[in-house]
Amino acid sequence: MSIDINTIQDKRMLKYLLPRSGLHFSRYFFKKREARKFMVNAHHHIVADTLQKVLDLKIKRLIINIPPGYTKTEEAVVNFIARGLAINPQALFMHLSYSDDLALWNSTLVRDTVKSPEYQELFPMAIRNDVSSKKKWYTEQGGGLYATSAGGQVTGFRAGRMEQDKFTGALIIDDPIKPDDAYKEPIRNRINNRFMNTFKSRLALESDTPIILIMQRVHEDDPSGFLLTGGTGEKWHHLMLPVDIPDAPVKHWYPHEYTHGIPIEYNLPPGALWKMKHTEEDIRAMEKADPYTFASQYEQKPSPKGGSIFKDEFWKYYNSNALPKDILFKRIYCDTAQEKGEHNDYTCFQCWAYSPTKGILLIDLFKEKLETPELETAFVAFWNKHKYKHKNNLIGVQKALVEKKSSGSGLVQTITRKHNIPIEGIDRSKGKVVRAMDVVPQIASGNVWLPEDAEWLSDFLSECRKFTPLMTHKNDDQIDPMMDAIQDMLVEANNMYLGAI
Repeated sequence: MSIDINTIQDKRMLKYLLPRSGLHFSRYFFKKREARKFMVNAHHHIVADTLQKVLDLKIKRLIINIPPGYTKTEEAVVNFIARGLAINPQALFMHLSYSDDLALWNSTLVRDTVKSPEYQELFPMAIRNDVSSKKKWYTEQGGGLYATSAGGQVTGFRAGRMEQDKFTGALIIDDPIKPDDAYKEPIRNRINNRFMNTFKSRLALESDTPIILIMQRVHEDDPSGFLLTGGTGEKWHHLMLPVDIPDAPVKHWYPHEYTHGIPIEYNLPPGALWKMKHTEEDIRAMEKADPYTFASQYEQKPSPKGGSIFKDEFWKYYNSNALPKDILFKRIYCDTAQEKGEHNDYTCFQCWAYSPTKGILLIDLFKEKLETPELETAFVAFWNKHKYKHKNNLIGVQKALVEKKSSGSGLVQTITRKHNIPIEGIDRSKGKVVRAMDVVPQIASGNVWLPEDAEWLSDFLSECRKFTPLMTHKNDDQIDPMMDAIQDMLVEANNMYLGAI
């Protein structure tokens, strides 16, 4: 975009094109402001197309996760606001970031763009002299911007207007928490809680005025993680752009735990997201130098510090429609929780099988927050699901094992008394990390298999990936029965072998 406004035709063309194309708008005004080209990559088109859906009122809650330095602020804050005012001079915007300085700098860039001769030639609107600070400024038409820190004072201004069926502004939050504060739980909680009340109260129409959150991931419980796992109960369209694009459609690698995320699909070639910024060699070097920062800020998949014990590359996979025909035994392993409250653990049932040719296979998994009275019903249903032989179930389950704790012991007594199902208590005498170190050689050597087509697979892998020696992860409800299964099945297989000789 190198067109200057030299003729009436140039002006007409730009006046028509720039409000309709976010990427053309960014390229044009970036060059005017910075005196250099806006270097366009494929991901810029994807971001621009997604932001256009906000302007078209097709998306009202949007999260964009993208690596640092990939021009997210330029495209999704500075030029989005400036273009929004060109489209509707009465639009009202609120912009928040982790610091006042950053928010005020972005506000200055927007205001300078609006005041530039090129903008005024195409979209004439004067900025009021009586309200024209970096923090808050208005146009003569009534549009404007208020900028401050995400943790600061946000009263006295609202994003958007009490109008429907047209774009009237948005709340735009860019990096609400800085990486240095990622592991400070009080700071995380304070920002997350503001999404529940303060931020929404600043919208002219709480359900209709758009909110855009743009950030690099810094922690599994950062604002993106909070919202995508149901923190406010709202569904969020989610554009997730890792620095290293997987060789699979987004729906295949999108995290299962993001229950309130609506993944935005896109087609990009696998490999480096922006080769001019980071080559494949750069990416591998970053990953090796600081795996946690790489996973969080660059891959958008934060995991706890300490290093994962169960690596993704350790697992073997099978097709659930092609189970080995030499399965010798099948068992159910259980980890129970007592309460259903938001902060309580999940109850998890897993069905495992042993094959002499393959090894140990995870067949099925149930995970839910249950109260004690619900345990019985859920367990019996899971048992019956795997009790009988059928086309893809060559042998029925023979026994269940559950940890000996209050809810587990109660389940054993109830099931034994009422249902005549063979169920036993199991002792966990060692700590979790020690038990993990005992079983990880079996996984790393290729003796443990997972169903490649299971809908719960992504969630299972995510939990395994986050399990660290420092015990800084949130949940490990699926880890305990998995470790029980591997240890128990190895003992049983060894006993069967010894009994046969």
